[in-house]
Amino acid sequence: MTPKLCNTLSIAADGSIGGYNLRQPDGKKKVALALKTLNYKVIAIGDSYNDITMLKAADHAILYRPPHNVEKEYAEIPAVFNYNELKQRILELIRQTK
Repeated sequence: MTPKLCNTLSIAADGSIGGYNLRQPDGKKKVALALKTLNYKVIAIGDSYNDITMLKAADHAILYRPPHNVEKEYAEIPAVFNYNELKQRILELIRQTK
């Protein structure tokens, strides 16, 4: 059996699993691509290897407080390290698209 990861899980009163949503492979990337098909401009923000496919699928990408190895390996994606830098970068991107 292939292991599956879920992102929500509810437990019923009797202790059984009441419901869950399976985490899709490349789910974040699929969301970014789906938004683009609806003609949205996508600004993606991530911090780890798990987010790279989403960041690359987006129109604009920002690494937010990534580990040094992620920042180094994906130097083409701008990195910011505090909330004010992130806010400023997002505002710059929004102003460019108008």
